Amino acid sequence: MGKKDKTSKQEVSLNKTAKFAVLDAPGVSQPKPDVAASKPKDDKDGLQGRRATAASGPRMDDATTTLIGGQCFEKRTANPGWLKVREESYAKISARREEELAKKIPVAIKVVMPDGNVLDQSKAGESFMAWKTSPYDVACVISQGLADSSVVARVTYGNYVSDYDLVEDGMDGEDLLAEAMEQDSDENAAGKAVLWDMTRPLVGNVAKLELLKFDGDSDAKTVFWHSSAHMLGEALEHLYGCRLTIGPPLKGGFFYDSYMGTKGALKDDDCKFDSARSISLLVSLFLLHSH
Repeated sequence: MGKKDKTSKQEVSLNKTAKFAVLDAPGVSQPKPDVAASKPKDDKDGLQGRRATAASGPRMDDATTTLIGGQCFEKRTANPGWLKVREESYAKISARREEELAKKIPVAIKVVMPDGNVLDQSKAGESFMAWKTSPYDVACVISQGLADSSVVARVTYGNYVSDYDLVEDGMDGEDLLAEAMEQDSDENAAGKAVLWDMTRPLVGNVAKLELLKFDGDSDAKTVFWHSSAHMLGEALEHLYGCRLTIGPPLKGGFFYDSYMGTKGALKDDDCKFDSARSISLLVSLFLLHSH
C-alpha cells in the first residue's frame, strides 16, 4: 500500500495477507509486496511470521508529527487500569457463552479412534454426550496418562448435532492461525480435521479423534507455543503495562513483541528471577487460561 491521494477519502481498513491481517490506516504506508519478494531467499527481513525491522515494517507518512505508538505508553505500570476494563468485558462475554451453552440439548455421540475403535461411554458407563463430553474425557477412557500428556485434539466430525451453529461459535470466518499453520482452508465443515481444545465439549459424532502430544506432532507444538506466547504477552502487560503488537508461534518456538515507549526496553535487571513473584503470576495466568 503506497501513499494515498490526499484528495480521496481515507478510512481504516483490514488488509488480509497470505498469513496475517494488517491494518491500513490514513497516514500509514505498508511495504510494497514486490520489495519483500525481491529479497534474497536467505534474507529473513520482512518475511511472514518474523519481527518487522525498520526497513521492512510499516511507515508513518508524516513522521515529523506522528510516531507509531504515540503516547500509549508513558511509564511502566504494574496491572494498569485498562486490564480491569478488559477483564470486565471478558466476564460479560463468558457469561453470555454460558447462557448459550445452557440452552443446548445434550445427545448421545460416538467417537472413533485412529485404530477404528469406537468409544461411546466413560469408564463409569455413562454415555458420551454432545455439549458435555470433551476430548480429555475420551482420553481418560484409554488412560489418565494419555489424557494428561495430550496438548490438543485433532477432530474430524462425521456430523454436527442439530443445535450447533458455526456462526454462533465464531467458526465461519477466516482462521488466521490455521492459515499460518498451512492447514486446509475449509476446515470448518464436517468431514475436515480441526484442532479442538482438550477440555472443549464435542459437538457431534466424531469420525476420527487424534490425541496430539507435544513431542509427536507439529500442530501440538504450534498450539502449545501459541498459548505460551499469549501467556508471555499477558505477563508483560501485568508486570509492566506493555502494549502488545504481534506474537505468533514460530517453527521453533514463540515470541511476543511489545511497545514500551521510546526508552522502555527491558534491561538486565528486569530478567533477574524473582521466584515468588514469577510463580504467583504464572499460577494466576494458568488459572485464568484454564477457564
